[in-house]
Amino acid sequence: MSSSARPDAADGSSRAALWACLAAGFATLFDATAITYTVPAVSSTLGGGTPGVQWLLASFSLTFGLGLVPGGRLGDAYGRRGLFAVGLGTFLVGGVLAVAAPGIGVLVAARLVQGLGAGVISAQVLGAIQDLFLGAARLRALGAYTAVGALAGFLGPIASAVALGSTPPEAAWRLVLFLPLPFAGLALWLGRRGLPRGSGSHARVSLDLPAIGLLGGIVLAVTLPVIEPGLPAPVVVGLVAGCGIAAAALALWERRHAARGRVPLFAPALIRSRGFVAGNVVAMTWFGATLALGSVATVYFLQRPDLSALTIALVFAPGALARLAVSLFSQRIFARLGPSTVPLGLSLQGALIAAVAIAAPLVPDGTLFVLTAIAQVGLGASGGLVEPPLRVMTLSFAPPGLHGVAASFLQLTQRLSATYLIALATGILLGAAGVGSPASLRAALLACAVASAIALAVSLAPSFRAAAPPRRT
Repeated sequence: MSSSARPDAADGSSRAALWACLAAGFATLFDATAITYTVPAVSSTLGGGTPGVQWLLASFSLTFGLGLVPGGRLGDAYGRRGLFAVGLGTFLVGGVLAVAAPGIGVLVAARLVQGLGAGVISAQVLGAIQDLFLGAARLRALGAYTAVGALAGFLGPIASAVALGSTPPEAAWRLVLFLPLPFAGLALWLGRRGLPRGSGSHARVSLDLPAIGLLGGIVLAVTLPVIEPGLPAPVVVGLVAGCGIAAAALALWERRHAARGRVPLFAPALIRSRGFVAGNVVAMTWFGATLALGSVATVYFLQRPDLSALTIALVFAPGALARLAVSLFSQRIFARLGPSTVPLGLSLQGALIAAVAIAAPLVPDGTLFVLTAIAQVGLGASGGLVEPPLRVMTLSFAPPGLHGVAASFLQLTQRLSATYLIALATGILLGAAGVGSPASLRAALLACAVASAIALAVSLAPSFRAAAPPRRT
């Protein structure tokens, strides 16, 4: 489809497709924001200790990331509608298994299935937005997607807290995990009516599954010592050696794969773009820090006996509303400030994380809770400021034939970073005893602050700031 024929946000067909995408995004993001609140109930019912909590919180992001690239490429080749339905079906199956899980191992396995489905869904959502919208219309659509995520971030914790406070612990966490499933069903219905049929090229598609498997193995190898810090030294040495071998094998495989005329996971046209690579580094460190921060702050305060889950959810809710409000105006802010919008938001995020980290061991928990709630408002605003422009800038470096691949790769780096940083920060917080302290909270937050600082530094790179500005439509 030529650029002159592409619909803008006011076109009826594109609007219907966008509603299906937003409904699917709401379901998966609602699930992601609700799961942290189940940690105490799951731990008391199924056990698992600190490693169980780490796997519970990190597993979804792992398979989410690994499902993105094959989902994006299949969507590019065969159209978004069928893959959208497959992703939602997988998400629903994993959700049902999670609700019925008899033990922590089955629950983590079910979360892995759900994450895979969510990855396939997200690839279609971002690919469809890339396909159907251009310039400022694309930024508005991405802003709407960010706003829906913020709305899920507002409603998910509150709904979870109400369920946890009104239901016995052994049933409460199951109810929380059930809550996103009706929204997924609604998204499936909307997708069948809103997404266009047969929009793909039906060309031969290269999924590059060996590269995805090797990359997943590398992420697992670097994450295992974080989740199991007591591993014997020979095992750690073996993991390090295995990472090196897997990385070398990945590089060799990608070279051979490209030499055969197929599109590798690390597509040369994208990897050779300094702007695209820089944008991915910014996105993965910013996103990982954001999710890890939310996880450790929520888990820490959930362990305080004088704070209920509902109190925490309500006090933290203005942060989600701030993200929602700012994301709705991100297009106007970006039009005025340009590429400086992203480092501005990242500077705000880093300063707030550092401030809470410094205060953690110095003030009583009640005061710290208030300070964290205030910081959450600023952090929400920074997220709404950063996310839509960051996506638009990074994806502007992708050539037209690689829209789905580029959007999937961007999400892949974010999710794999989140897998590691969530596991790392949660492990630092809880330690071997499984209980957070002000000192361990400071250490966990400082890990998030370091990741945020890396994102800020790379966002100032000239190659990233040279991104094409959004065109008016």
